[in-house]
Amino acid sequence: MIRLIPPPVSTARGLAVLLGLVLGPTLCSAGSDSLTLPVTSNAVIHAAVTSGLIDAADFDAIDDPHVGPLLVGRPERPDDPARTFSIIMSEDGPELAQIQFVMSAPWKGLDARLELAASIASLVVTLPSSLPPMPPMEAGPVSLTPMASWLYSLFYESWLGWPGSTKRLVRVREGVAVIVEGTPPETWIMTLAVDRDFPDTTWPGVWSGSDTPGVTEARLLIRQGEYRKARDLLEPLAKDGDPQAALLMGDMVRFGRIGTPHIEHATDWYLVAARHRHPRAIWSLASILTEGWGTFFINNLKGQLLAQAEAAGSADALLVLGNTTPGVNYVRPPGVSASDQILTAARWGLLAAQHNMARRYSAGDGVAADAIEACAWAMVALENTGPGANYLYSRQLLADLASRLDDQDLALARERAMNLVTGPPAWSPRSIE
Repeated sequence: MIRLIPPPVSTARGLAVLLGLVLGPTLCSAGSDSLTLPVTSNAVIHAAVTSGLIDAADFDAIDDPHVGPLLVGRPERPDDPARTFSIIMSEDGPELAQIQFVMSAPWKGLDARLELAASIASLVVTLPSSLPPMPPMEAGPVSLTPMASWLYSLFYESWLGWPGSTKRLVRVREGVAVIVEGTPPETWIMTLAVDRDFPDTTWPGVWSGSDTPGVTEARLLIRQGEYRKARDLLEPLAKDGDPQAALLMGDMVRFGRIGTPHIEHATDWYLVAARHRHPRAIWSLASILTEGWGTFFINNLKGQLLAQAEAAGSADALLVLGNTTPGVNYVRPPGVSASDQILTAARWGLLAAQHNMARRYSAGDGVAADAIEACAWAMVALENTGPGANYLYSRQLLADLASRLDDQDLALARERAMNLVTGPPAWSPRSIE
């Protein structure tokens, strides 16, 4: 379980040293400031012990070689499904820089773990003014406290957003980021950290520069979990054909933020945005029926939609197609390899594709082996990684690949990393008929 721990804010100085040696000051954005949560480790331990799922003696101090000092709680009852979780804290003096709660399969006893996560979250954040309906649970109806219900709706949505990069949600309450990620079918992760404008697909959004008045304000409300207030701003704009507003309305309807999830109504909103060839709207149409816990079946319709999303600028579509074996439902364009597609997705800014390219160049998988290029992509990936599930992996990947290079090659990799990411193709609703 410890492999999933992200580097906490309090160890940012160590990260800055590593990146300062490898990346230099331009790419290194993990500052040396130490922003702490308004809670102590003793308060978190007390909340955890009160749940009855873990004892105070189950918390140990660990000096992780990639992260630094951590306080980690893991129950000593691995035979009990309700105890398959970890609590990871990074201390900075008397307060905490970061808290992470990791749950893994099996999912029996999920409600008890959700309540434990909620008791920890309640120490630092408050609930939105209006909660969305709680999604169904596989175990059947359960009675959850409002905070646990809210967290479950976020976990559920992040899981259903798979595949692609949309499995990460960020909700900010009182300046604290609640970062929720789901990796089907194994893991759910909640990370609490002081917000530093951590991105997800809603905020600020790749094409948020094309927002009309009202849409940006709605994005902020969604980030705060105030979905009904966001709907009041977005719905009239979406009805008038605004593609960005229609996309966000589709998301809220699809994932049940403003009522019972409704696939058909969500499709209607996505189609409004897709008529403007909005990349994520076309991607959403392709993935909207992929609600099977991470399984993406490419039929003839989905193959066509993914190809259109790729052409419009969807990095998610490119990554899925790059990982697809051509067949009846999808034919890769002549002269285009899987590596070409994944490389383009990486250039457009997709973290999973950047990890993929670092590994490919390191192993010579589909491309000529190039240790400098592999390290450069690992540098880019780490720069593109926020708190959560991928942070430790990004750091480990860079440390491993950088250790194989001398100072001269590291300098070359640093220079190369500066020019690898182009961002997605330009998109503007005003230029499309």
